Amino acid sequence: MITIQIAKINIGVDFLFEDQFYNIESFQVDEKEQYRIKSYSKEFSIPQEEPDRKTEFYDIYETDTSVIQVQKNKGAILGAIVYKGNEIDLYLKNVTFVTEYLLSQYALLYILGQKSNALFIHGSSIVYQGKGILFCAKSGTGKSTQASLWRTFTDAVSLNDDKNIIVFEENSLRLYSNPWSGKHQIHQNIVAPLTCVVFLSQARKNRVDRLEGMETMRLLLGQIEPPKKASVENWNTMVDQVLKLPMYTYGCNMKPEAVTILKERLERDLCL
Repeated sequence: MITIQIAKINIGVDFLFEDQFYNIESFQVDEKEQYRIKSYSKEFSIPQEEPDRKTEFYDIYETDTSVIQVQKNKGAILGAIVYKGNEIDLYLKNVTFVTEYLLSQYALLYILGQKSNALFIHGSSIVYQGKGILFCAKSGTGKSTQASLWRTFTDAVSLNDDKNIIVFEENSLRLYSNPWSGKHQIHQNIVAPLTCVVFLSQARKNRVDRLEGMETMRLLLGQIEPPKKASVENWNTMVDQVLKLPMYTYGCNMKPEAVTILKERLERDLCL
């Protein structure tokens, strides 16, 4: 078991497949844990009553002492997550790294939900000259490809290729990484000020447009995790802060010129 620090939260983790979590040791700290996540290679006794909430991917059961999340894939049970205050237990029916990786992501989401100044957002983030840029889009659009182009043709580095944490602190928004970063596991334990969000789409000709109005909200809501009932007010406050950032739509191709055109626009708008 080790303790890792994610967005200034100390989390004790006791994973079955810890050695397959790429670069997790770079998040390790010698400090007291605030939360604990532990995995078990055994099944959990699922309640027999109807779940309190049911989705395509999981069922939720609420008891007096815990919340139980039964994870599914095409109807088959993968495992269960039991949330008990600051302790989270993962029961792997399908005992594989992929299952543990998936269940532990939900555990991280739960922990971040207890933090009043944090927001979880899907996207591929880079740091260029000390400033964070977040690329958002539907799966398969080319977020990772754009980030890779920036790494290749500039001195940018990846922060997190899939799951990013935005924290409002010291009157500004900052991007934090974590060891959960999608199938490619591209991440580094670095922090950077978030300067803009770019919503990508595929196009033959590169075109950057500044977002305004309700379209900004619509695109942003498609990339962030919805709030829990107890944290709606904090979530709304964080969304309001993110909406103050410069945001863009970028129809682009996968050529080196896509980097140049976007970089020039961001420099002109003083984002870089």
